[in-house]
Amino acid sequence: MHAALRRAPGSAIAALGALGVLACNVAPTTHDHCAAKLERAPGCPAGALVVMSDFSSTQVALATLDGNTLCGSLASSAGTEAPVPYAFSGDVVLPSSPPASGRAVLLDSYGTNVVSFLDPASGAVISQLPVATGFEATIEDYVEIDAGRALVSRWSDNPVPGAEPFDAGGDVLVIDTEAPRIIGEIPMPRDGGWPPRPAGLTRAGDEVWVTLQRFSTDVRSEADAELVGISLDGLSVAWTLPLAGMKNCGPTALSPDGERALLACSGELDVTGAVQNLDESGVVVLDRSTSPPSERGRFAASDVAGASLQGDAQFYAPGRVLLKTQTALGSASNNRLLALDIDGGAALTLLEARAGANGGKGGKGVVYGGVFCTPGCADQCLLADADRAVIQRFSIDGEDLVAEPALAVSGSVGLPPRGIGGF
Repeated sequence: MHAALRRAPGSAIAALGALGVLACNVAPTTHDHCAAKLERAPGCPAGALVVMSDFSSTQVALATLDGNTLCGSLASSAGTEAPVPYAFSGDVVLPSSPPASGRAVLLDSYGTNVVSFLDPASGAVISQLPVATGFEATIEDYVEIDAGRALVSRWSDNPVPGAEPFDAGGDVLVIDTEAPRIIGEIPMPRDGGWPPRPAGLTRAGDEVWVTLQRFSTDVRSEADAELVGISLDGLSVAWTLPLAGMKNCGPTALSPDGERALLACSGELDVTGAVQNLDESGVVVLDRSTSPPSERGRFAASDVAGASLQGDAQFYAPGRVLLKTQTALGSASNNRLLALDIDGGAALTLLEARAGANGGKGGKGVVYGGVFCTPGCADQCLLADADRAVIQRFSIDGEDLVAEPALAVSGSVGLPPRGIGGF
């Protein structure tokens, strides 16, 4: 899953849920009649969305690519200017990569399972599509494949399928984004008794790469992760790539030069968010010149961070990647933001969260959320920092990152930022 930002499967639920108890838990406002002027450079996002949440309430802000607020409350769980069929919950997340259409897309996951399309300039809800089809589907990710279609990954299996169309679960749906409606499903390969658990989706040329997390039916254990390639010519599985020894991996990140890709893996976590076996956490680097991609190498989490890694990563230069540590509630450590040189192997700590309660002892759990980098566009990296309730900012200078002043989200009602992404 997008480990840091969401309710995690099974073992991580308590670790994230406790953060909501400690957060503000205040009612957000309705959207603020946003009338932003947005311009998009070729091949670049037009802006950024910031999701703020205490896991009970949600507020979504609109920002520039360098983190300045344009509209503090573009949408929220308190309501919208006009009533919508499906109100936003406290579990709203963003696609792992910016939608090519420029639409603002919100994924309302566990308990709701709705894809919402918004006008990013005004916050008006254009349309909504429920994708549960009769069971708790658990939306994980969304990626557009052309001007009118997208893929949506559904993490959960349906224990009693067959009652209605497209109700198997553990699959990738094909949706018509204009109607909107479900128009197809792509079953994911199964490995014995292990459900596939499709999570992150990444467009890679004429393929979409799907991360399978393979949690057990009772969500108490997991098998090794796997990467699956969907061919866009026929919308079927073209290849599979086992990630032996790695568990709980996030979406694939693509290098700006198009040559490499990588996945960050957290390993199996307990209910506090602590890793069970650190050897199962690390970074897998892939060569994109072959199909399926081939492994170029791995970096063990113990060598990179001395701790488990969160399951999402962002390239900010062809050989440089941002990573975050996975921190358990009450542990002796705190979240860290790291820059990794995948050519030389050196890792640098850029930022560390503050210690928790109990006299400064005891980690707060996951407080570093989404990371969004725009190399070649705004040349910025933004981090949703729920610890300090700000957007941390870094400018990209070649292979280096330069810290810029952090920014609070203007117009926020006090909910901490958890996610950030482009559109």
